[in-house]
Amino acid sequence: MDTLSWIIVAAFYAPLHYLVPLLITAFRSPDEQRASQLRRTAIDCTLSMGIGFALVLWLARENLQLAMLILFLSMLLPYVRLLLRQP
Repeated sequence: MDTLSWIIVAAFYAPLHYLVPLLITAFRSPDEQRASQLRRTAIDCTLSMGIGFALVLWLARENLQLAMLILFLSMLLPYVRLLLRQP
């Protein structure tokens, strides 16, 4: 895949990766803890997206299907933390 294709993938991937976990956090958090929990969720999303994208770029040359599976699984990581956190 060329550079433009990766930019398009990232442009669609980032909103999907951040939007729903942040909305879930905003609705489940008490008012006094909302800002800190939103910050933690944004950090989780950023770390999982960065690590996932790094792995995908590294693996895409050899096995594109595995790379896309890793991209999908990295999108699910913030949800794991949301499910494990107490409301």
